[in-house]
Amino acid sequence: MGKKLFMVLLLFAFGLHAHAPKEVDLSYDAETATLSVKVLHKVSNPEKHHIKRIAVYAGKKLLAEKTYERQETATSQEEIFLFIDEPLKKDDAVTVRAYCNIMGKKSAELKWE
Repeated sequence: MGKKLFMVLLLFAFGLHAHAPKEVDLSYDAETATLSVKVLHKVSNPEKHHIKRIAVYAGKKLLAEKTYERQETATSQEEIFLFIDEPLKKDDAVTVRAYCNIMGKKSAELKWE
């Protein structure tokens, strides 16, 4: 019983420090066919607690993704996706999902006219 209680308390304590990304900011430049992504995710140790993946979808179709072993800074992870071969078109909408390596995800949608 003592070992189980210890494990529950350990997981609870660890979970207090783990959290999903706070915000996903998106912008698209049609001239250069670049999608800029900034994921706000404040952490104390970017090597152990970080954004592990950013994925770009059009509907259910995966357009691009990038995985990470650590977070760029203690406050955010940024990425630029190039769509030179197949630029996103007017009225296209994309959903970007950012995944934490410990717990949670955050999504944002961008549609331009």
